Amino acid sequence: MQCFRAMCTSVLVVAVSMAACLPGHGAGAAPVATTGAAGAAGAEAPGLAGAVLVATVAALEGDDRTAGQAFREAFRLDPTRTSLLRQAFLYSALAGDGAASQLAPRLPGQLMAELVMGDDAALAGRWSDARTHYGRAPQDAMLAMLRPLLEAWSLAGEGQVDGALSVLAPWTDTRAAGEGGLGGYYAIHAALIAEAAGQRQRADGLYRIALALSSGHDVFTTWALGHWLVGQGRRDEAVRMADSLVIAVPGLALARDGIVASFARPPVTTPRQGLAQAYVFLSALIGQQAARLADPGGRPSHDEGLRDIQMLLLRFALALDPGFGQGRLMLSSLQFDAGQAALARDTIGQAAAGDPLSTVIRLQQARLDVATGQWADARQILTGLAREHPDQPLIWQMLGNLYSGRQDWDAAIAAFDRAVAVSGHLAGEGWSLLFDRAVAYDRSGRWPQAQADLQHALDLAPDEAMLLNYLGYSWVERDQDLPKAEALLRRAVAIAPDDAAIRDSLGWALVRQGRVADGLRLLERAAEQTPEDPAVNYHLGVAYWRSGRPREAVNQWHMAELLPAEASDAQKIRAALADAARSGHEDAPPGPQSGQKKD
Repeated sequence: MQCFRAMCTSVLVVAVSMAACLPGHGAGAAPVATTGAAGAAGAEAPGLAGAVLVATVAALEGDDRTAGQAFREAFRLDPTRTSLLRQAFLYSALAGDGAASQLAPRLPGQLMAELVMGDDAALAGRWSDARTHYGRAPQDAMLAMLRPLLEAWSLAGEGQVDGALSVLAPWTDTRAAGEGGLGGYYAIHAALIAEAAGQRQRADGLYRIALALSSGHDVFTTWALGHWLVGQGRRDEAVRMADSLVIAVPGLALARDGIVASFARPPVTTPRQGLAQAYVFLSALIGQQAARLADPGGRPSHDEGLRDIQMLLLRFALALDPGFGQGRLMLSSLQFDAGQAALARDTIGQAAAGDPLSTVIRLQQARLDVATGQWADARQILTGLAREHPDQPLIWQMLGNLYSGRQDWDAAIAAFDRAVAVSGHLAGEGWSLLFDRAVAYDRSGRWPQAQADLQHALDLAPDEAMLLNYLGYSWVERDQDLPKAEALLRRAVAIAPDDAAIRDSLGWALVRQGRVADGLRLLERAAEQTPEDPAVNYHLGVAYWRSGRPREAVNQWHMAELLPAEASDAQKIRAALADAARSGHEDAPPGPQSGQKKD
């Protein structure tokens, strides 16, 4: 068997190659200038060109359902163009639209189409047909990892348990699995197949292999092995495994009790659930490997097409097991990252109520409620979670951020105080909690407390550009420790040289210290990057004014006046224009120069 790392890298390479072939993600893909997919669709543009236009724009805007519908219409109008068929199929599959199943038979031998046909056969209980379609899918590194699981669970669906275990046997051989391999993962699937067939002794042996070979634990592995350990009378060991998972993945802390409770049953009881787990496994693997290969700046090493491969696999999983919580969490996160918050909210809302990750799912629902403006729903979820898990700081922090978003600063501070109290000793990522509370303190007029939190946060995260910027800019606005503020802002610029807000802060600091020429260069660059930021326009106007360029200064303030601004910024802009009008362009700094910029 190939080495795990080499195989995963091969999977990623294949996935990237497949992603490049997705409609809208190839090298030749180009955006279409229009008012948007919804507007184009509403206009019902006639003919093939109109359908293709709607589909192309929808695809670029991430509206997979509209893209699929429009590509299907385009193919109906011109059924000789197989490229339209492929696009119609792929975008329908991305949207989870049943039309993908109708189109798949027209694409025999195409990998994703064969998988869809195999899954449809599995859903209908036609396991022999499912195995045939999985077998027809073209072989590559990605399918090499997936095919044994698809074939094994299809055989299990036919009642051919011996055949299923024979398919997985080469992957669970302790001599072939190697250190860091996937032998433990395949052994768990084999054990679940044997257990579901009532072959207890055989399942025990496979679970032992899985326990010996597993080099790390995800939710599925922890659940399966925890279930077996509890059945062996080794509950304490199972609980320790759950605790290890939470330590490795802190975001699962809220789900710890749910995971432990899930040990009462196996994670998979039907072949369809087994297939769904396989798809989620591969989607997660692609995401993990892509994250490990991120560039030095932390940006993923792939484009949107690779994300679409992950989404396709998750769609396949959820077609087979609609309530699968982990699959819905993963898909909703990808949708949210793609700017589809409402769609992500709908996705997560369909998770099964009794899922081991239900607490984490509810937290995700609250995040998406906030993102879509459903404040009351978010508050109801978070207050309920806080009652159920009063010792979880993440819940209190999210509740504080909810109140901050509504500018209820006292309630926000109270929630942040509770989060700090239950956190114990803050370290590492605790800086974000202190920063959130500092902002609430600052906005409520309690600067000494805000400053203390910011300085504490910087002790925990001395290279966080956002912290350096906030504290440095706040000192500049208060004429407090200006040389030290400049030093903080220069550090922030060095860490995030492309951040326009930080460049603006440093430029403003220099202007406030009388180094107008140096500050002006930074402010002009910041304004080029963010031409519609009223605070930047105001700062640049002041720099122009002090440089003896009143006409340009007034132009900047007029531009700023037309933009939506916070009340404090709007007041400064109006005062600057009024002073300029009264001064007759005299060489004097216009208007008050206080206020807070937060980014």
